[in-house]
Amino acid sequence: MQESFRFGIIGAGVISEYHARAIEAHPDGKIAAVSDLDRTRAEKFAAAHRCEVVDDWHDMVKRPDIEAVCVCSPTGLHAEHSIGALRAGKHVMVEKSMAINLREATDMIKTARDRGLQLGVIFQKRTEEAPNRIKKAIADGRFGKLVFGDASIKYWRNQAYYDSADWRGTWAHEGGGSTMTQGTHGMDLLLYMMGDVETIYAKMDTVAHVIEVEDVAVAVLTYKNGAYGRLQTATACNPGQGNVFEINGTHGSAVLVEDTITSWAFSDSKEIKAEETIFDVKGKAGTAASSPTMFPVEGHIIQFANLISAVRTGEELICSGEEGRRSLTLIMALYESARRKEEVYLDELLTRI
Repeated sequence: MQESFRFGIIGAGVISEYHARAIEAHPDGKIAAVSDLDRTRAEKFAAAHRCEVVDDWHDMVKRPDIEAVCVCSPTGLHAEHSIGALRAGKHVMVEKSMAINLREATDMIKTARDRGLQLGVIFQKRTEEAPNRIKKAIADGRFGKLVFGDASIKYWRNQAYYDSADWRGTWAHEGGGSTMTQGTHGMDLLLYMMGDVETIYAKMDTVAHVIEVEDVAVAVLTYKNGAYGRLQTATACNPGQGNVFEINGTHGSAVLVEDTITSWAFSDSKEIKAEETIFDVKGKAGTAASSPTMFPVEGHIIQFANLISAVRTGEELICSGEEGRRSLTLIMALYESARRKEEVYLDELLTRI
């Protein structure tokens, strides 16, 4: 029988419950301690999950009985908390987005690499069957020459959501708005399926909230594989439509709505019309389009089991720090393009780090 794999958790907010449930779903998973600036919130979490409260996260990550640390703090603190845990010799599982800029993300990756530790980033949509079917079909050439890879990520959040915490809706602490926070899962999945983006031309605006950051953004993408794409993010679309992806090629097309494939059509030739087929993958996930807590925990469970296996057996992470930085690079490029009002090359951003 394996010994327990013990976690410490930094941040006892909404997302920490998903981490806790995923840890507890693993036969060897155990939560040892939690740390949060709000002592009352930490105590409530500790009572629910039978763990200790440690007021100072610096003290928690030094504990020898803790093997890995979950970073569930506000986005602007992810780098500080992750690097602190890594320097203390702990593996890290950090929530999306992994950081609010590329320098911080790269420092996290380098720290983990230099110390031989695992740095996982939560992008649970990668674990779903439907996008993996599309990814394989692209790799197998079933779409022919890729023409478009589009993502519509239209969410709704009311003003009360942004007013619920002073870090929400700020550049300094959240790092952005609909693109950074709500769009990042869909953007990661788009890159996971389609491959890297070469250039982006974007616009953004704030149309429905009293916040510093954007609540709508739209962009034209050029992929390195030659395809084009349309990207939209929002928290201003009432009641919210969630994640919709459209993949089009010369030999076929597919539409993915959340984790359900709603259209699946292929042909053996670009000269013959693709035939629609009934697809056998029906999604089970809810959507966070109208609420930040309306999504299942199964993806987190898979990613935590994967992290434990990566530590114990060397299994490849579903989403490593390097992979987590891909969507952040696209986000940073979108913001820079919108501010400069011109096309931006993503590789240009990486050379500045």
